[in-house]
Amino acid sequence: MPGDEDVALAIYQALRAQGGISSDEELRKAAGVDADQAGRGRKRLNELGLVQVVDGVLEAVEPDTALVRTMDAYHANAAEQVRNATALQHLTHSLMTLYRPAATRDPSQVEVEYIVDRRRKDRTLVALETTSQHSVDAMHPGPMPSAQVLETSLERDVDTMRRGAHLRAMYPLVLLQSPRYSGYLQELHEAGVEVRLLDHAPLDMIIHDRAAVCLPADPDDPGVAMLVVRGAALIRAYSAFYDDFWLRAVPYPMAEPPGSGAAGLTLQERAVIRLMAGGLSDDQIARKMGVHRRTVQRAVAKLMERLNASSRFEAGLKLGQDPELVKALRPTPSGGPSVPAPP
Repeated sequence: MPGDEDVALAIYQALRAQGGISSDEELRKAAGVDADQAGRGRKRLNELGLVQVVDGVLEAVEPDTALVRTMDAYHANAAEQVRNATALQHLTHSLMTLYRPAATRDPSQVEVEYIVDRRRKDRTLVALETTSQHSVDAMHPGPMPSAQVLETSLERDVDTMRRGAHLRAMYPLVLLQSPRYSGYLQELHEAGVEVRLLDHAPLDMIIHDRAAVCLPADPDDPGVAMLVVRGAALIRAYSAFYDDFWLRAVPYPMAEPPGSGAAGLTLQERAVIRLMAGGLSDDQIARKMGVHRRTVQRAVAKLMERLNASSRFEAGLKLGQDPELVKALRPTPSGGPSVPAPP
């Protein structure tokens, strides 16, 4: 039984010999095929573009003409595919760069960016501060950066306040015992930054325009990675967390000067002992306060000597029996009315 290609060739040759055929019966007779073969043969010739119907008559098409028509159809189809691909690209670009970000800005949505690269961290912080229009709320537990970094930071703070933004910053009380850092606090205060001091803070945190917050991914190892959190659902919680610490902190002009610690303790020693009483280890206290482990050990040893205690556990028990120490270790009140949070 001849294949489709053989049948198609027989029909094509019959059409060329007769110049055209107007009926199926005539076609089968001229090509010597049955009805099923005639159907399959015509289908193959249609695929190749070698037949056409003109005024009801089936005619053969020259192979060169069929090839040109096939190539023209291919190019037209390819051009249409290019147009469709371009349209799809434009549609995707609009969805991803315009409409998707608009949807993610919905108050119920939360976006968290995880940044490891140091230069990218710096660029992100600078970009957020230089675009803040309303407020920047910062909490810095220490250790403090270099003098050059502090000077650059102060310049950006001044530029931010010139745009009308309100700046608040919290630092450790122990900075008052360092002439260099106490001088920096004075410069911040004179520049217009509202400064408050506290015994210790749990982590570095900066809230920009109550719209984005920067904080370490790991508070115990802040240099590893930084998180940038956006979305009203979480920003409100972080802002409430910040405001609570703000109310507990001491306004800078009213802060206790160095060397005037109650019960014969310095500000740093009081902070160390308060954290120790909370069950923290020497290493944990050192990380939270941004000081060396030996500094913590000296403060703990001083307390144990005063209480005549042979262990940290015994010191903790005797601590509550020393009224003067208990009074000295109470968190210092703010000493004035709280300042409403900026809008």
